[in-house]
Amino acid sequence: MMKRTLPLLLSAVFLAACAGQPRAAAKPQRERPPCERSAALLPGDGLEPALDPARTAAANELLAKIAACAALPFAEDHTVFGNREGRLPPRPRGYYLEYSFPVPGRDIGDVPAEVMVGTVTLVSGIISSPRGPERLVIGGGREIYYTPDHYLHFVELKIKR
Repeated sequence: MMKRTLPLLLSAVFLAACAGQPRAAAKPQRERPPCERSAALLPGDGLEPALDPARTAAANELLAKIAACAALPFAEDHTVFGNREGRLPPRPRGYYLEYSFPVPGRDIGDVPAEVMVGTVTLVSGIISSPRGPERLVIGGGREIYYTPDHYLHFVELKIKR
């Protein structure tokens, strides 16, 4: 009799002990629409307004990958950008997609740095993760917005053809 009741007793004790334990919150799933190739995003002869050479090269590489629906390094890439702060023109949900824009030569722990965008000087955010604070947000598969400071400021970029 003891052999049969011991496993049941141990199971009951285990379940009772687990009942009071908090569960780790599940990370919310990001909305990821299917990728559609976009020739409008293929790199051209530069960007307007101009970015520094390192950012221009990084932008061209990223835009070529986005245009071709190539694999991107971060799980958050090609997910819906909600524009909750309203810093971009209002559009229906799903119009804007966000992409990580790590800049070569900038590493975790780097402090904010000045970024020239044409004739305007902006300041990037602190690098606190491999993704960094800089992003490209693509609207409708053709509009390109750059933010150096994790969505605080946006500059629309045009591809020079």
